Amino acid sequence: MTSQLWIGLGFTAALVAFLMITYFAMDTSTPAQYNTLRFLTALCGGFAGGFLAGEALFSLNKEITGGTKLVISGTAGFALMFTIWLTYPNRERKPLEDSIQLSIPNGLTFEQAARSIIKISRGVINFDGFTSEQLSIKLPATDINAPSVKDALTQLRYQSSDLPDYLVSVEKGVYHIRIN
Repeated sequence: MTSQLWIGLGFTAALVAFLMITYFAMDTSTPAQYNTLRFLTALCGGFAGGFLAGEALFSLNKEITGGTKLVISGTAGFALMFTIWLTYPNRERKPLEDSIQLSIPNGLTFEQAARSIIKISRGVINFDGFTSEQLSIKLPATDINAPSVKDALTQLRYQSSDLPDYLVSVEKGVYHIRIN
């Protein structure tokens, strides 16, 4: 091993240590922090590739439909950085499960009220087994205060005696309201 390779290995070890400290110190639940970690990971990978490979060149020539040609070239560090950047896994988005506080005005239908609750959570709703008459039942003015979206949808049931019994379930961000 040459002295240049030992120096590159030392810098790479320092970058890996820096990345590990950053990963464990950062809360990646917010998009901004996750994107920062993504950038740092790609940057550290690029520098590590550059330190270890030196001036090894990377070249990609690809023809895209319509005769357009895509050309990317650079050093191994550049290639490794963009490879990590482009293949980094996307952050999983979960539906919001914070408390729901909502005032329902007089005359709002059951369907409109349920869709208002779902809009807050950025989820999707599916009514299973309901007739159009049941979905258009008018609700009285009320305040919904629930610990989760599922509980808020369940509370709507008690706003009118005309509504049938139903169950609320959540599957992959989709809220299913099924007649019991």
